[in-house]
Amino acid sequence: MRHFDLRNGFSLADEIKRRGIDILGEIPFPMTQDRFDFASSCLPLYEKHYPEIIMEIQNLAKGLNIDEKILLALFFSMYAIVPTAHCSCIAVRDDKNVFLGRNSDFYIHMKELNSHFIYDGYFGNSTAFLELEDGRNKAGLAIGFTSVFPHDPKPGLNSGLILRLLLEKADSVKSAIEILESIPIASSQTYMLADKSGHIAYVECSPEHMETAEYKDGRHCLVSTNRFILPGMQPYSIAVDDDWNAEARQKAIETVLSEHSEWNLSVMKEALVSASSYDTATGHDTVWSVIEDMNAGQGYLCEGNPSENSYSKTEL
Repeated sequence: MRHFDLRNGFSLADEIKRRGIDILGEIPFPMTQDRFDFASSCLPLYEKHYPEIIMEIQNLAKGLNIDEKILLALFFSMYAIVPTAHCSCIAVRDDKNVFLGRNSDFYIHMKELNSHFIYDGYFGNSTAFLELEDGRNKAGLAIGFTSVFPHDPKPGLNSGLILRLLLEKADSVKSAIEILESIPIASSQTYMLADKSGHIAYVECSPEHMETAEYKDGRHCLVSTNRFILPGMQPYSIAVDDDWNAEARQKAIETVLSEHSEWNLSVMKEALVSASSYDTATGHDTVWSVIEDMNAGQGYLCEGNPSENSYSKTEL
């Protein structure tokens, strides 16, 4: 794990160069004109709602000697235009414990590009350099997302940059949901949220609509993979052939959690392992896994598949 002053983008560029990564050569989709056009339509909305990220991308481009329009098109269109659908997320609370957990499932051949960052004020994990897929901040808010195939992408902010925005601007589940309700959204996704007060929530959102389930008391279990399950989001849900067994992963997690009267760290590990059974010959695997113990204010990171690797404490 490394600390980067990402707000100027140059230190991330230095690390990318140090690791010998050809960022343009590793883009997992074609940079077509529609991505450039989409980014142009999103730019005014980022200028209004998240201007800091624009300067960061511009400085990253300068540090790598890349045309900034290419990186804006890459990061603004990601998750919105023909994304891959993968990853699993959990939030649970009972009388004793509150946890958030997430598996990041991705392509094995791109595993070396994964990054685990300590930023100023928050910890985060990414397959996409400066976008985040899960993390927690010093205020005691933890968030993870899963991608959902988009029904109708529209200009707005995408899931990975929204998650960063939430960790930077929100200090609770309540304030994070308020931000989500106030911004234009480009992509379709789920967000799992938990905070140090024990408040957990599950948000499904798309450019057209948003639905939320949230709990502050009692025993509750929230599980998401890569599909909308809340009734109000069904009109915006598209079935895809290659969702990396999203339904089976969700059922596996729910089965493990249903077999225990108390949800603790050991059960969370068991649940996440249950959703990480990939045939690596397909080129897919769980490339990292995280657990956030909200009562203890302690996070755990497994770099690799949790069925084969151990979790280590993360520090802010």
